[in-house]
Amino acid sequence: MTSRGWPNPTVEAFEQAAPHYDRTGVSFFGPLGTELVRCAGIRPGERVLDVGSGRGAVLFPAAQATGPTGHVTAIDLAPAMVSLTAQDVTRAGLTHVDVRIGDAQQPDLPPGGFDVVLAGMVVFLLPEPERALRAYARLLRPPGRLAVSTFAAPDPAHVAAVEALATHLPADQPWPVPKADPFADERTIRATMTEAGLAVTAISEHRVESRFRDVDHWMEWMWSHGGRALLRHVPADRLEAATADAARALKPARVDDGGLSLTTAVRVTVAALRADGSAQPAAGPDGGGR
Repeated sequence: MTSRGWPNPTVEAFEQAAPHYDRTGVSFFGPLGTELVRCAGIRPGERVLDVGSGRGAVLFPAAQATGPTGHVTAIDLAPAMVSLTAQDVTRAGLTHVDVRIGDAQQPDLPPGGFDVVLAGMVVFLLPEPERALRAYARLLRPPGRLAVSTFAAPDPAHVAAVEALATHLPADQPWPVPKADPFADERTIRATMTEAGLAVTAISEHRVESRFRDVDHWMEWMWSHGGRALLRHVPADRLEAATADAARALKPARVDDGGLSLTTAVRVTVAALRADGSAQPAAGPDGGGR
């Protein structure tokens, strides 16, 4: 839920966050993972790849959708994420799920091995997202499909709070200038997918409300995911002042009970291959279906 991606590598931050990732009592990754799987239209018996699987927000609803006659392979580059998620899979008795270390940028998997590739809130964090999409296209067998979720509009209060934290970074660790976003809007998304050999079949927007008890809960949540990549560079003696500045920025998000409510808009894009492995013709007047 950060408004800008920290330059790679980010694996160390996610490795450290793994024990608490999506475990702070905040509704965010779970609903988005469920929605991504729903939009992908996964059917029983299909073979699915979940890239950048984290703690399983996409994996578990995907496993339910494929059923025991299908199979889900989940990859993540952070060993702690893989270990903890594999334990969760074992406890759930999901024998048709395989969790392994793997690079979402360039998965080392045989081509044409999957009916569906899922990428939940990960492609924009990769150093070369367009290259990653081309890799996903190669992993699909016709008529395969790819479903990705990307930010449409972070809550303005959240963006302001993150920027407030960033003012406390040391001079040698500046907040990076945003790169061109290949998922900035629907037209850009269609062009990005076309370059990857895929054709967009649907783009939909979804909103998720995240509630926090107070700014300390928000900070706990920030430490538990990719936000750690920023926070770990804030000197310890500046954290208190940084938190106070974030609290001021979050004032517009305060609700009657004294907590915070942040609403994030996310896009889910579904793209497909033709039976011959090439992109399908676009369906809409501007080059894509909706």
